[in-house]
Amino acid sequence: MGKPGLIEIHAKEDSFIFTVESTGAIKASQLLLNAIEVLKQKLDAVRLSEDTVEADDQFGELGAHMRGG
Repeated sequence: MGKPGLIEIHAKEDSFIFTVESTGAIKASQLLLNAIEVLKQKLDAVRLSEDTVEADDQFGELGAHMRGG
């Protein structure tokens, strides 16, 4: 993003610690909750995508038809 020091990464086994800073427009705690919700949506999309591939593998054209394809 062109700003040195914006993100710092330190490896530590079995943990993940990060800092969230805000400009003040949105509280850091709300930013984190929003980010978690977006991550959930993206993980659901990946899961559904994998289910679609499984259905295609298992049912072939029937799987595509059941999806409306």
